[in-house]
Amino acid sequence: YDMTMFLDYYLRIKIKRSHMDILEITQKQDPLYPTFEQIYTASFPLFEQRTEEQQEQAFQSPNYHLVAYLKDNLFIGFISYWDFSTYVYIEHFAIHENFRGQGYGGLLLEDFNKRLNKIILLEIDPITDEISSKRLKFYKKCGFFENRYNHFHPPYRNNYRGHALIILTTERQITEDEYIQFGFDLRNIVMANFKE
Repeated sequence: YDMTMFLDYYLRIKIKRSHMDILEITQKQDPLYPTFEQIYTASFPLFEQRTEEQQEQAFQSPNYHLVAYLKDNLFIGFISYWDFSTYVYIEHFAIHENFRGQGYGGLLLEDFNKRLNKIILLEIDPITDEISSKRLKFYKKCGFFENRYNHFHPPYRNNYRGHALIILTTERQITEDEYIQFGFDLRNIVMANFKE
C-alpha cells in the first residue's frame, strides 16, 4: 500500500472539507485586487502580463472573468478566463507562493472544470527544462490533453514578439476548426486592444 498515495488522498479530502470561497473580481477597486496583482506579477514574466490599461479593458468585456479562491479569508489563488460558446480559455492561473505544492492547484482546476462544464483550453511554455516538464505532468494529471498545433501567442506589450506555447485542453484534443476558432477569438477578443 502506497503511503504517499494515502497522504495525497487524505490531503485532498482535508482541503475539500475546509470550504473555499470563490469570489469574482470585476474591477480594480475591488479590495481583493491588490493581492491578485501581487500574485499575478510574481507568477508571470512581464511579456505575459497585461498592462493596467489592458486589464481595465478586459474587465469591460462580457466574456472575461477573474475569480479568486479564498480559504479562511486567505487568498489561495486565482483564475482569469474568457467564456466562449463552446469552450473556456484560461488566460492566467496562479496559486499564491505560500500555498504552492499543497494540492490547491489541482483542486482549483477540478472545481473550475465541474462548474463550467465546457472544454477548457490553456497554454503552457514549451518543454525546455524540469520546471516546464513538471508543469506539463501536472496538467496531464488534471485531465488535460496536449495539442500539437504550432501555436504562437500574440505579444501583450510593444517591443516584445509573440511567443510559442503549447495548447492543452480538457476532455480531448481539439480539431483544426476548433483551433482556428480559438486563434480568431484570441486575436479579436482576448487581445482586441493590443494592436501596435
